[in-house]
Amino acid sequence: MTFEDHVSAKTGLPPGIPIYIGRHEPEITKITGLVYTSDDFHEFDDISGPSGIDLINTQSEDEIRWIHISGLKDIELINSIFTLADLHPLIAEDIFNTRSRAKIEDFGDILFIILDIVPSAEKEFQTRKINIIIKGNLLISVSETGNPFEHIISRISHPNGKFRVHGIDYLMYSIIDSVVDTYFFGLEKIEDIAEVLEERVVQDPSSEIIREIQYFRHTLIKFKRQVWSLRDIVMHLSRSDSEIITDSTRIFMRDVYDHVIKIFEDLDVHREMAEGIMEIYLSSVSNRTNEVMRVLTVIAVIFIPLTFITGVYGMNFSSLPGIDDPAGHLVIFGMMILITALMVAAFRLKKWI
Repeated sequence: MTFEDHVSAKTGLPPGIPIYIGRHEPEITKITGLVYTSDDFHEFDDISGPSGIDLINTQSEDEIRWIHISGLKDIELINSIFTLADLHPLIAEDIFNTRSRAKIEDFGDILFIILDIVPSAEKEFQTRKINIIIKGNLLISVSETGNPFEHIISRISHPNGKFRVHGIDYLMYSIIDSVVDTYFFGLEKIEDIAEVLEERVVQDPSSEIIREIQYFRHTLIKFKRQVWSLRDIVMHLSRSDSEIITDSTRIFMRDVYDHVIKIFEDLDVHREMAEGIMEIYLSSVSNRTNEVMRVLTVIAVIFIPLTFITGVYGMNFSSLPGIDDPAGHLVIFGMMILITALMVAAFRLKKWI
């Protein structure tokens, strides 16, 4: 079990070899499951043993089985689940490569989806991978961290809920809809960052803030790229002719597609805000530079006549006015002070200082 940070670690290996690749240390693996029908519901806290085998091998058409795997540390255990479910080996390879792009793969009897989720607990904008596999009445979801779908399990447990009258495609829709909702948390974090940056740029446009603006712009680009992939997946599902997805679920997927478009449009607004923040920063720096140049210019202009006077009386001529007068230097100093006062008054009158 090798944990690598770069995709290049797989160079030279045959396809289908499960090697964890990611920026974070994989969390401890936990496998839970549930089975429900229109009249019954059973939840299992740990199915890493024989109960997991029974849950996978059950072929009842009335039962919908959901296995959730959180944490990718135990590669052998997770791969054994995939082997029991008779999944394509490339699916395991893609799941353990957490740096792969979001996508959807239709293997005929198997539907495989990779999504990016935005954890609400993260202070900064971070995404983690969510994988969904559908085969018959079996759905396997895999997440890098803990189970983010506890609210869905709670809804399934209600005997009169919609899950009891819909098929497994509705469960898939609910998971995707939950993932899309997390993107609104991401938008809120981006809005908070934009407000803070805009306020700081106006009040104190320091040189350090330019790095934060650049980081913010890179975050927007990354987020928009992920939303773009999410949009393609949801659009494919809403228009797919796969037998796994019913017409009623396609209607729900079109609603999710509308949410994704809303997120996409909001990101465009935030991108314009980022450009506006950069323009405000450049304008503030330019105004500060102009202010400094104005002060320096005023000082230079004031010293021009003073420099002229001192230059004239610094020449070695004996016939200069007041050169032999004992109080001559006082007269010169007084004249220089008067000139300075008059020039400052003139500058203030014109509001240059």
